[in-house]
Amino acid sequence: MAIFEKKYTNKVLLDDTEKLTSVIENARNIDGHTEYVIRTQRGPLPKKSWRVSRRYNDFVQLNGALSISGINLPLPPKRIIGNMEPDFIAQRQIALQVRWIHKNYLNVLLMNPILASSLPMKKFLDPENYTAPLHEIALQQVSLALRSDANFEVGKAIPDMGWRLRKHYYTVKNRQNPKQELLLAWVEFGPDKHLQDKDIQGVFKSLGSLRHPHIEPIVHQHVTDNGALMIRNFYAEGTLRDVLCHTKPKQPFIKKYGNPKQTKSLTISEIVNYAYQILQALGFLHEKGLPYGHLHTGNVVITSNGAKLLDVENGLLGLPAFYRPYVVQRRKLHATTQVDVYAFGHVLYEMSFGRPLLEATCSDLPNCDSNLKNLLEVILSPEALKQDLPTVARLLEHPFFELSRRAPISVGLLEKPHCKLSSHLKEALLEAINKAESRLRDEQKVARHQKRLVKVQEMMSSEEEMKKRKQKLKKEQKLAQEQRTSNQLGTNGTKQMNGKSPERSDSPTSTSTATSVGTLTPPSHEHESCFVRRVDGIAKQNCGTTTTATAPNAGECIYIIIDDWHFQEHTKIRERAYCFIRKHL
Repeated sequence: MAIFEKKYTNKVLLDDTEKLTSVIENARNIDGHTEYVIRTQRGPLPKKSWRVSRRYNDFVQLNGALSISGINLPLPPKRIIGNMEPDFIAQRQIALQVRWIHKNYLNVLLMNPILASSLPMKKFLDPENYTAPLHEIALQQVSLALRSDANFEVGKAIPDMGWRLRKHYYTVKNRQNPKQELLLAWVEFGPDKHLQDKDIQGVFKSLGSLRHPHIEPIVHQHVTDNGALMIRNFYAEGTLRDVLCHTKPKQPFIKKYGNPKQTKSLTISEIVNYAYQILQALGFLHEKGLPYGHLHTGNVVITSNGAKLLDVENGLLGLPAFYRPYVVQRRKLHATTQVDVYAFGHVLYEMSFGRPLLEATCSDLPNCDSNLKNLLEVILSPEALKQDLPTVARLLEHPFFELSRRAPISVGLLEKPHCKLSSHLKEALLEAINKAESRLRDEQKVARHQKRLVKVQEMMSSEEEMKKRKQKLKKEQKLAQEQRTSNQLGTNGTKQMNGKSPERSDSPTSTSTATSVGTLTPPSHEHESCFVRRVDGIAKQNCGTTTTATAPNAGECIYIIIDDWHFQEHTKIRERAYCFIRKHL
């Protein structure tokens, strides 16, 4: 019995759905091997960050643990000779992670929600909070909870069956009915656990008597100081997600859903029926004041009587929701009822197209039934999420469910739904819901604030870079101008052209009356668009330069050199330019 007396202290209630971001800051040589220093941040606040050191072998072990997902992971290859050379270390650091490279190892892992939420990934980046023997603790709690119950016998553990790190599954035998297939789940309390222990006991007693045709009942439940134990019927076909992915329910989560070999969507009639039944179950929970917030395809089973919801107790236990990372991004999703509607949109999308929606919104839907498309748009489109989502009651009236509303109720579903809660428990539930929603709103505010800061920093950085580029361009133009002027003055100013003196000679137009502004057109050439202009009193050299000078006497006829072609082809133009430059520039 010593194992039952073992205690684990320093328990911290973490939200395992909070996003982790990491960057390899540098690499260092420690005792003949290379260690990479990784800075990891939890959530949007930089103050929630820490550093860990990892060797290449640690990356190899992580890669091996995640390889069962079937996802191609870009781990850089191992090198035995020359692996301590600085150039090689720098190249490997880039391959493991560099922020401006899209496909690198750590970023590929963290951008995949299934891999990012896995226990090997959490242990790799956050060993302080994820090195506790979670499976051993769970087995201890289960054994303690059932040691006084003679009806159930714990069987084999089913490791990593679900996505929650702190939820553990076991087969269990009912001694009174050995042929009945049952599944036991143990889960710790979450960060949103606000009910008092006495109230939790009362609510769970009511859940034991809850009856609804589309909510899977609890066969047995037990609440302790650390968490809760639930026993339900086991369905060999698994959950709705198992049906869509053609997977076996008892396999590890990342193996089942990381990269499923085959997926399928449901028929339109199946989508209509199952979606309508899910909405009916949600409406019942909302009416009774029971928080859910945990709808996803892994919490729905398909039975002979249709779809049924699982884990309706998750909200009472304070567990974070599957879609919480998306919900935090949308300020309008601050109520549990709104979160349920939003999650229903994701479930509807997955049933319709056979794959999950891996974004918070969907602005470009694949081809589908027009009513189905409209229903998805009123829930998942960016425009819809900028305002309050429709209620469950409104969704049930949508034209997509016209056939389900008219269909007769089967005999097995005639039992009237019921769940009895005292007024005290209803008040306690309402207070707990308000506290959980308050934490959600706080996280949404922090996320919006950090998003604004990032935008401001990007704008400031962009403006600063633009100023630097403009200054650099002006400097380059100035240097080029000075160089051109210097070349013309140094090379051409000392030449004697055609044996003539550089003194002022006759105008190329050779008319005594040509004292006004005029134009000399060069002969036909590829540079026909160029021209030379004669100006009285002022001369401007304007061929990519800005040199300006004034003739000594008003009325003097000065020619402006427009480009080098004129300089080479028109001797008299060249002579007058030299004369002017030598005297006045």
